[in-house]
Amino acid sequence: MTANTSVLQQLQWATKIVTKLLHAERQSERSQGAASQSLSDTTAQSMSDQQEQLSATDSTAQIIQPPVGMRLLPSLTSPESWGFGFSGLLLWLGPAPAMHAVLGDRAIWVWIPGVIVGMLLNLQVKRLGTFWPSVAGGTPNYTTRLLKNHPRLAAYAAIGYFFGWAAVPLVNAIILTDLIQANLATLGMHCPGVILKVGFTVLAFIVAFSGTRALGILHLFFIVPALGFLLAFCLQGLGWLMFSPLSPGFFPAEWPSFEFFEWAKWFFITVYALYACETASSFVSDSREPSWTLRCLSVTASLIPIVYLGGSWVLMRLSNGSETDSNAFLNLLSAATPFWGSATPLLVTFLVASSCLLSCATGFSNSPRILYQLAQDGYLSPVFAVASRRGVLGPALIFTLLVSLTGVVWGDVSRVVMVTGTGYFFSIVALHLGLWLNRDRPEVIWPYGSIAFFAVECVVLVVGGLAWSWQDFLLGLMFPAAILGIDVLIRRLDWPIFQPHWWMQRDRPRLQQQQNVVALQVFILLLLVCGTAILVWMLRSDLMAASSDVSTNLFIVVLLTVAFVSIAVACWTSLPQVTAIAEAKERAEHFFGVALNAILVLDEAGRVQQANPAAHELFQTEASLLGSALPDLLIDLEGSPNQWPDRSEQRLCLSNPASFPSGDNSLVEMWISSTTSLDRSIEYMVILRDITEQKNAELALLRSEMQLREQANQLQHTIQELRQTQAQMLQQEKCLPWGNWSPESRTKSTIRLISFTPM
Repeated sequence: MTANTSVLQQLQWATKIVTKLLHAERQSERSQGAASQSLSDTTAQSMSDQQEQLSATDSTAQIIQPPVGMRLLPSLTSPESWGFGFSGLLLWLGPAPAMHAVLGDRAIWVWIPGVIVGMLLNLQVKRLGTFWPSVAGGTPNYTTRLLKNHPRLAAYAAIGYFFGWAAVPLVNAIILTDLIQANLATLGMHCPGVILKVGFTVLAFIVAFSGTRALGILHLFFIVPALGFLLAFCLQGLGWLMFSPLSPGFFPAEWPSFEFFEWAKWFFITVYALYACETASSFVSDSREPSWTLRCLSVTASLIPIVYLGGSWVLMRLSNGSETDSNAFLNLLSAATPFWGSATPLLVTFLVASSCLLSCATGFSNSPRILYQLAQDGYLSPVFAVASRRGVLGPALIFTLLVSLTGVVWGDVSRVVMVTGTGYFFSIVALHLGLWLNRDRPEVIWPYGSIAFFAVECVVLVVGGLAWSWQDFLLGLMFPAAILGIDVLIRRLDWPIFQPHWWMQRDRPRLQQQQNVVALQVFILLLLVCGTAILVWMLRSDLMAASSDVSTNLFIVVLLTVAFVSIAVACWTSLPQVTAIAEAKERAEHFFGVALNAILVLDEAGRVQQANPAAHELFQTEASLLGSALPDLLIDLEGSPNQWPDRSEQRLCLSNPASFPSGDNSLVEMWISSTTSLDRSIEYMVILRDITEQKNAELALLRSEMQLREQANQLQHTIQELRQTQAQMLQQEKCLPWGNWSPESRTKSTIRLISFTPM
């Protein structure tokens, strides 16, 4: 009985152990299955997220461009934007000589009301700009917001304004051509006018296509002397009329009569120049300081009376319009000779030539911004909203050139101004209407004045337009509608050139090496210099026989033209390379600064020449690392850089190890590579990556693995002991009296005994 009891106790003990082991094994399998399932789910989700991100990245790369490729960034300084803002004053040179040649003393009555409205318009546009500083294009795009409830009228008015400014380069090219032809006529020479008109227009386009910043700097250098000479002409002429004993008198002897029909006819033309002094508003969104750019509108408003009234008064009293006809150069020459004396040809030539070239440049800067903002607001095709990284509005600029060259067929300034000024005049009428409709809004000042101007301008638009030519008047009204029709066609055509992504792909930086343009630069510069020398050599005999004034005039024109051509050559050859180098440097400095790994640049002795912020963070120092020897910062590093392995693990030498997360066992992985600098010296770039946590994690994983192996060995040993015990029990079972029982009977008896035996 005692033996049976001991056997039963052993069976119970074995059964408990086996049950616990089986339960533990099942729990382990369940936990492993759950972990593997969780890991599988996490991996699948991670892979799914990565695939979604990759697909989103691919679709983004194919459909859209980074924001810099679709919008203008503030790049102009305040002086550069002010230079563009003062260009409107130079437009006085266009209509003033022609009007004074016809009206004489009566012309002043046309200028007086126009000056008042022009000053008020400048102040009103400034007010609108303070509420909409992010709007490019200025006045016409403010009009679209005032007339947002009338989108078709708003689009037509904005395009009319654009059409007027798009013709400014051609108008000034015609004036400059007249200047050259007037001087060549004294030499008995003839020059093809069409070639000069197209050439000067395209020249300004080339400079504008190089980038807003380059054009702004060029514009700033020439606007100062041009505006200075214009103000000198006005102020010095008024002073000479008042105080000189040779003056014909400040006031005319009698004022001739004036008919409203004739007044409306010429007021229709003066609006083209008078109301265009708010050009600074077009560059508010491009300016780094919009508030300072808007102040230019106030300064320009104060200069309008000096230029438009003062200059016109000088022309009225001193210019002999019957002999000079409508030629701007001859009218200014006749008026300035009494007080400028022998220097008149030189100063007038510089004034006319520089003003014309600057106005051309402003027209090609202002007009594309109008199309750009209209496209941004949904009024035009999206292709006009494309801007390059240098701020070049490529599609809008090319379209402006094509529109400008259409005026070549009309030839003279008066007719070009008449046709293009019709749409421009209508845009001003729409602006005053929009101001009245929004009279309760805070951005509108003088609403009752706006409705009064609107009424008068509606009459002048019809009467003045028909007074010139009903054919040209209708043509001027049809052109904005035709431009909108062309835009509808551009939207529907699926040509790549009419799609924004086609232009953005052309603007992406190429990974391959750009074509070497040094030979092209040398060829163009040689052609420019040699062509100028050949031209002077061919004209030397005629210039020697001509008067000194003619020689000086031609010299000024050639000098300014060569200056603009040189800038154009540089913009198309050298400046893109300089810009690319600057952009590459900025990107490299940016990556160097934001890199997560520590980057050091060493000299041949191993001293630090450059270090990024991550390096200072790695070495836990606020002091500069420049000049420090890298072996002093790494414990196991010895010798010079040329002796160090390309890849190794090093220990940091920290001044305060306790402040470092890993204490004094801080390990870094070091990569080193060598390069030759520009001064032929060898530099070494060292990249350090902290691997302390990685090493600690590997060590912890190794320890965990060893513990698991020990537990597995213990479990295997326990299982072997159980098997031995089971074998002994089976051996003892054979010696029992019921050893001859069947296996089923023995199993049932054993289970019954176990179940009835207390645990």
